[in-house]
Amino acid sequence: MIDFSIATADDAEAIHELNYLTFTEEIPQHQPNIERKRIDRFHDQNTYLIGKEDDRLVAMIAIRKHRPFSLEEKGVTLEETLTDPAEIRLLSVRPEYRNSRTFMQLMRFLMVYLERETIDHVYISGTTREAKLYARFGFTPIAATLGSGDAQFVPMLLSRATYERSVIADVLRPLHFLAGPVEVAPTVRQAAQQAPRPHRTASMRQLDQDLRGRMCQLLDLPHVSMAVGSGTLANDIVAQQLTGHGLILNGGEFGQRLIDHAARAGKSFDVHTLPPGHPIDLKQLAHQLRQTAYNWIWLTHCETSTGVLYDLDAVKVLLDQRTALVVDAISAVGTGHFSYDGCTFVTTVSGKAIGGLPGLAFIAHADRVLPSLCIPRYLDLGLYAEGVAFSGSSNLLLACQAALDALDLNQAAIKMTYLEQAVRATGFQLLAQQEAQAPGILTIVHPSATDLGDALRIQGYHVQYESDYLVYNQWLQISTMGQTTMRQIERLVRVLVRENQRIIIKNEKNERPLNP
Repeated sequence: MIDFSIATADDAEAIHELNYLTFTEEIPQHQPNIERKRIDRFHDQNTYLIGKEDDRLVAMIAIRKHRPFSLEEKGVTLEETLTDPAEIRLLSVRPEYRNSRTFMQLMRFLMVYLERETIDHVYISGTTREAKLYARFGFTPIAATLGSGDAQFVPMLLSRATYERSVIADVLRPLHFLAGPVEVAPTVRQAAQQAPRPHRTASMRQLDQDLRGRMCQLLDLPHVSMAVGSGTLANDIVAQQLTGHGLILNGGEFGQRLIDHAARAGKSFDVHTLPPGHPIDLKQLAHQLRQTAYNWIWLTHCETSTGVLYDLDAVKVLLDQRTALVVDAISAVGTGHFSYDGCTFVTTVSGKAIGGLPGLAFIAHADRVLPSLCIPRYLDLGLYAEGVAFSGSSNLLLACQAALDALDLNQAAIKMTYLEQAVRATGFQLLAQQEAQAPGILTIVHPSATDLGDALRIQGYHVQYESDYLVYNQWLQISTMGQTTMRQIERLVRVLVRENQRIIIKNEKNERPLNP
């Protein structure tokens, strides 16, 4: 098994040896020497992406960002309009490891690195003997062949766009264990590719009515309105409907966003703060409800940032009939069997656990809502009561219908139960207390969360770790929303454990990047 990482100072000698092996002994680009080592003349400017098996260097790519590039020194005119391109100074793989698997893993690592460094274009002098291989990954020739004999090279450019169009991009695409956008079923993609329908036609109205009816059943509420937009839009629409003095329960990043929604809408409210990772302290909440009469309470059902599922039924018991229960269920709907009967407003979206494409915002409500001239048109829930209110996308509706057809709430629970138990059993610290663990996403507390997230991505698993609040708190999140299989989850856990152990060893050695 090849482990990929950024080279440290301890790897320098092995890098020089592999450089010599490839570019002196195999490709006669440089003169032999007694030491059988070749130090690249830009070694101090290079960042080395390396692959090691059993602590032996078997593959490497050297990236350099400083101009002039080697192609420019050879007289090749490069595109001047590109923003901050880089060059691949060296690409070397030991002969016995030159197979599709090694090159694909190395290229995946390269693309992860380029994305992290916001590099969209990279140049290379590609050896002519591997020109077809480079082309498979999206490299395109930009000038005539250089060199002679066995040391001939083709000046080439790789862009993110040419990579995405390459024959290998789909193979290298990481598996998404994200809370959104999620992996979607093939039937969802197929449905989205149908010819679009005008939004005022009878077929579009019927499609809209059917989808809203299915969402009513899923949420157990009599009315569902639908807008084209994100969960942010759904919550902004709900904020316009709130009157009187309210209470917002804040247990994390998305509770904080509810506060922002209400504040921007000019609402009057108090905040009840919940410790991250903990369930609601019902005694404390009951005490606050006795102290103040609230017209509404707004909370997230699943606090996505912490992986906590709050007990809505317990909250309902504390409320009197005059208090509206308003729920952001964006990360809860589709992860289990939930009834929102007794709630006044509930928001969710198409692009999370439901498994559709992003772009549909759903607002479920207990009572019919009338239009209001005091509310901006796109935020007026009453205008959505009769169905299609504004221009919409039939493709999104068809994709969401297909996602609901594929949704298996029982299987979703089985997958998450396995993931949670497996991760806890391997010694990782989960933020959510076990009794409050959400069924769609878990949050791992880890001192090297960013390094672990990068390592998983290099191995082909995209988890959540790059948001500002995740980086700040050193949290990493894994979500089973969307189309994931038990086999994929089992493999993810094995890779998670292996990469974590590698990071622990690296930290114990206090290894520092080569040329940071």
